[in-house]
Amino acid sequence: MIAFAQALANGISDGALLAMVALGITLVFGVARFPNVAHGEFLTLGAYGAYWCSSLLGWPLLAAVGGGIVLAIAAGLASYALVFRTVSQRPVTALLASIGLSILLRGAITFIAGSQQVSYDIPLWGAWDLAGLTLLPLDVLVTIASFVVILMVHLVLAKTPIGTRMRAVADNVELARTSGIDPQRINLATWSIALAVAALAGMFVAARTAISPDLGWNLLLPAFAAAVLGGLGSPYGAILAGLIIGLAQNIATLWISETYKVSFSFLILIAVLLIRPSGITGRKEMAR
Repeated sequence: MIAFAQALANGISDGALLAMVALGITLVFGVARFPNVAHGEFLTLGAYGAYWCSSLLGWPLLAAVGGGIVLAIAAGLASYALVFRTVSQRPVTALLASIGLSILLRGAITFIAGSQQVSYDIPLWGAWDLAGLTLLPLDVLVTIASFVVILMVHLVLAKTPIGTRMRAVADNVELARTSGIDPQRINLATWSIALAVAALAGMFVAARTAISPDLGWNLLLPAFAAAVLGGLGSPYGAILAGLIIGLAQNIATLWISETYKVSFSFLILIAVLLIRPSGITGRKEMAR
């Protein structure tokens, strides 16, 4: 029973982070209509940006977090302007371009930062023992912060004019244009939100583990699985699927090796898509 409770706690923590990454992927897909493989590198840039601002420039924590977000948004919007805007009407070309950009960015990060791991200067806290359940204070803090970020994105989507316009463009770009909405501006706003969420997710993962050039790449496949499982283009589906995959992966480790838990997430993905090809909450038209 304790082992199952421990797996649940770990699954919620991992699932919250996966939900953040999948949320960024599906937000971009909703308006750009292609899966951005380079999304993982923007996680890495956010993590490194905060590290550089903190360790090299001596910035305080909040300023360093802001620096990481700015770096990820700047790199992402530059990529959009230089690459994706010109191929936005050709999804297959955009997908291939994102794969190439991912490789290019990962190589550039490795060249600048080196291949060795670095970590944030975070105080070490002792683990909490709750009736046999072991909780790390940092993991609890990161999990809470992840849910706060997800809640903030929900409020933007549901309660603000920009969120209404984002949903309109995602549903039907031509109808949105005839309603006076500028899809180009909404694209930029959506990319900025997705990039900010990616940067924060990268920082949260780095706080729990360490920073390396492969940080974002290692999260990309399970995050894509969550985005597809939830229904590409469905933010709430991505959040739900991220939590499901995080929980399922950790519960599965009660019976299988930790090495295979990522494979288990794709087993879930295949099983669900055989029953519901559009994903948990996706609509058939979202699979275009």
